[in-house]
Amino acid sequence: MFSFRKITKKFVTAVIEKNIKKQIKYQYDEEKITESKNEINIEQFRNELEKMDESRFENIEKLLMGSNIKDIQNMYESKKITCEELVNYYLKRIEKYDINKLNSIIELNPDAIKIAKEKDLGDKKGKLYGIPITLKGNIGTGDKMHTTAGVYALKDSILDKDSFVVQKLREEGAIILGKTNLSEWANYMTSNSSNGYSALGGQTHNAYGKYDVGGSSSGSAASVAGGFSVASIGTETAGSMVYPCSQNSVVGIKPSMGLVSRDRIIPIVEAQDTAGVVAKNVEDIALILESISGYDVNDMDTKEGEKYIEDYTKYTGQNSAKGFKVAIVEPLAVRNEENEILDRVEKELKDMGAQVIKTEFSDEVLKIEMSKALEIGFKYDVNKYLEIAKVNGVNNLNDIVEFNKKDLANRAPYGQDLLEKSLQEKTSIEDYKKLINKNREKSSKIIDDILKDADIIVSLSNQASIAYAPAGYPAITVPAGYKSNKEPIGVTFVGSKFQDGKLINIAYIYEKNTKHRVEPILK
Repeated sequence: MFSFRKITKKFVTAVIEKNIKKQIKYQYDEEKITESKNEINIEQFRNELEKMDESRFENIEKLLMGSNIKDIQNMYESKKITCEELVNYYLKRIEKYDINKLNSIIELNPDAIKIAKEKDLGDKKGKLYGIPITLKGNIGTGDKMHTTAGVYALKDSILDKDSFVVQKLREEGAIILGKTNLSEWANYMTSNSSNGYSALGGQTHNAYGKYDVGGSSSGSAASVAGGFSVASIGTETAGSMVYPCSQNSVVGIKPSMGLVSRDRIIPIVEAQDTAGVVAKNVEDIALILESISGYDVNDMDTKEGEKYIEDYTKYTGQNSAKGFKVAIVEPLAVRNEENEILDRVEKELKDMGAQVIKTEFSDEVLKIEMSKALEIGFKYDVNKYLEIAKVNGVNNLNDIVEFNKKDLANRAPYGQDLLEKSLQEKTSIEDYKKLINKNREKSSKIIDDILKDADIIVSLSNQASIAYAPAGYPAITVPAGYKSNKEPIGVTFVGSKFQDGKLINIAYIYEKNTKHRVEPILK
C-alpha cells in the first residue's frame, strides 16, 4: 500500500544525513577564515586578568562546578568570590578555550570588569545580581558593543538604546559579558550555510567534539557548554535555539510568542521570532525567563503575554512525574540511534511516574508553508529593523545584497541566495499576513489535537519545530545523554501556548531524575 508519509520520512531522513555530513565538512574540514572576521580584543583586560593566578582560577572552577545562579549569589554573600573575580574567571576561560578554538564569542563588553566592580560596591539587588550573561549577536544593546547578526555590512552598528530584553537583564542586576557568534542572519543567509558561521564571527565549533554545532544560536549554546558565562540569551525562529542546545548538551527554552519582547532584535520574521534562554540547568532557565518577560509597548504581542507571566521557579523542586500524561511523537525523520534513544526516554518518563502514549503529527504538518513565510517576511521585517538601526549606507535589504556582491569571498563565502530570493518576493503584506495566520491556525490545531489526550508532547532535538515554531508555542530541550560516538542529544518538551511553566516543570523532573549532562573536556 502506498504511504506518502513513509516515502516522505525516508526522503527527509536521507536529506538530513546528507546535510549533517556537509555540516561536519564545512565546520571542521573546510573551515572558512576570511578577512572580514572580527578579532576578539582580550588584551583590553590584560592588566586585570593577570591579577588572577592559576591557583585561584582552579579554585573558582571547583566552586562553580554544578552551581546555579542562587549558589553563585550565595557565594557572593559568604565572600567566597566577588563579581569581579567571576568576570575575570570567565574572561580567562574565553582566552584559554574559546579564542581560535570553540570561537563562540563574537565580541566582549569592554565595560564588563568595570560593571562587575560596581556590583561589588553596590546594593545586591535583582534576581540576577552579579550574574555574567552573554547575548546572541542579533540582540540589541545601546552600549559600546555592536549589534550585527554576524553581518559584515552591520559591523559598525551601535544602537541608540538597549533592547527591552537587555533592559530587563540590567534591571535585575545581570552583567552583560559579551555577544555570541551565530549562523549569519540567524541562519537566513544562504541555503548552503554552515551552522555557526558568520562573516564577522567566523566558525563556531561544538563544545563536545567534531559534531554539528547546530544553529542559529550556535555561539549561545557552545559558550554556555564551554563555561564562558553562566547563561546566554539566544533567539529562535524554527528550531534555532533548541537544536544547538541539544547538540551542545545544555538546556534551552524557546518561550511562547508574546512572553518576551522582540524589540531591537535583528529579525528573520517577527511572526515566528522570539528570544529565549540557554543555561546548564532548568532552575536558571526558570529564573531568567521570568526576568526577561514582560509587556513592552514596542511589541504589542507582549500585551497578551503579560497576563501569563509567572514565577517560573515554583515549577522547580518536584521529582515525580506522577499525574503527567505525555505524548511521544513519532518523528518525520530520525538520525542514527535516535529511535533507541526515544525508547529509553519513554522508559525514563514511565519510571518517573508519567503516563505515556505514542502518537504522530497529522499529515497536515507537511502542508505548513513555513519556508515560504520566511522568504516573504524577511524583507519586510529586516527593512523595518534597519530603519531603527540607522547604519550609514545600509537602509534596506537591497543595500546589504549589493554590499556583499562587492566582495563575496569575504562577505558571503557560502553565498546569499536566501537574501536575494526574499528581495525578489512580490507577495503583498496583506497576503503575507494571511499566510502567517493560515500556518499558525494549522500548526496550532495539530499540536492542540494531540494535547487533548496529553499534557506535554515529547520529541528529540528540534524534530517538533515544524509544528511548534509557526504556532508560536513553547519548547524546552534538556540533555538526554550521548550517542555511542559521544555526540550530545536532547529531549524536547512542547506545550500549548503559554504553558511555559508546565514545560519547565517536566523538564526539571526529567533533568533531576536522569542527570545525563556531563561537562565537555576542553583543550
